[in-house]
Amino acid sequence: MKQQVDHGRITDEGIEKMRLLIGYPNPTIRSGRVTLPWNTEATVDAIRHFAEGYGDDNPMFVDPEHGVGTRWGSMVAPPGFEATMGMDRSPKVPADLRRETRGALRGVQLYHSGNEARYYRPITPGTTLDRTYAITEVTPKSSTFAGRSVIVTNNYQWFSGGQLYVDLDKWFVHAERKPKKPRDPAGSAEAANGTTRTGGADSSGEWEPYVYTVAEIEEIDELYRSEFVRGADTRYWEDVTENMRMPVMAKGPLTVTDMFNFHMGAGWLVYGNPALKLAAAQRQAMPGFYSRNRNNAWDVMQRVHWEEDLAREVGVPTIYDIGPMRWSWLLHYCTNWCGDDGWVYRARCEFRKFNFVGDTTRLQGRVIEQLIHPELGPSVELEITGTNQRGEENIRGSATVLLPSRERGPVVLPSPPPPGRQVDPEGPR
Repeated sequence: MKQQVDHGRITDEGIEKMRLLIGYPNPTIRSGRVTLPWNTEATVDAIRHFAEGYGDDNPMFVDPEHGVGTRWGSMVAPPGFEATMGMDRSPKVPADLRRETRGALRGVQLYHSGNEARYYRPITPGTTLDRTYAITEVTPKSSTFAGRSVIVTNNYQWFSGGQLYVDLDKWFVHAERKPKKPRDPAGSAEAANGTTRTGGADSSGEWEPYVYTVAEIEEIDELYRSEFVRGADTRYWEDVTENMRMPVMAKGPLTVTDMFNFHMGAGWLVYGNPALKLAAAQRQAMPGFYSRNRNNAWDVMQRVHWEEDLAREVGVPTIYDIGPMRWSWLLHYCTNWCGDDGWVYRARCEFRKFNFVGDTTRLQGRVIEQLIHPELGPSVELEITGTNQRGEENIRGSATVLLPSRERGPVVLPSPPPPGRQVDPEGPR
């Protein structure tokens, strides 16, 4: 049975309706009847579950005793954890504007295309946060993948007691849903025995899953065994040089189980996807986020990440990851490198390609600048890329990391602007 998916169109009217909502929350990114964050308070277990959900065993984030002996004096949450928190304090859309903008970009698919964040304060056990978010920019564009599309920038801020903790811009591509033709699910005998590899497009142009050789899996396992974690071995600013190469980190081959683990730690993040009776009530609040599945029952559109038939129905050849997972990978790479005493102040991550189930991403980077910033102190600029097993770049990132100095002492956390004020994109780097 074909799944009943709303194939909406991107129109000039829909774009203008979305522009009218600049300064207010994006109506296509909401949690419906779910009003509480996944974590109302940062706890030892919540922090540990989040870190383990994206494959991070850094003692700083999973051992509550380890952080006591660091310059932070406590366990701290890894950057990215803030997305699981925050009582919503976003501005409410006036009733007349809500009526005027009803249906803005409705029925088109959303693809998370990247983030840029600044981190001002550590989240420790016992922290509670408020959160606001709002549209800041709406930009039409064209692409070879989706044809006409729209990039919508959404700004998120997490704060407590007037103190800004995190300021983040998140980009979503709104694209028309274009179904793919079904493919033959049968794999080749040669691929099944683990002696050959496949993946990408076949001679007909159809996408095929990648099948690893035994040797390739062993190589990935070795990268996991040798994963670099700086930890308590302080990385001083004076020991860093420009063009210094950073270690390789592996993430993959990606499985559906990996994605479920991420959700176990992070929750559903943007959307509220409750169960059974609660799901039926949620569907009344967010009918556009539900479609009929193969049993003719209602289910969330987010299952494009674990149900191949629906992924193809919206125009993607197979199931793929969620943006927050890949974002966590880039942040994980940075925290492994800088050690317990460093601070990831700024991070940017562009998701350049789909990261399909079965893909393996190798992250690597280099130091592109070492400087004493007039406001940030001893810092380094990092360039980070992620490349899949087909040689395609699926992460393009950068980061500003603050490091302790033998001469100048420990990292001094940056002074945040007050909540509610946009961070100047040309400000401290």
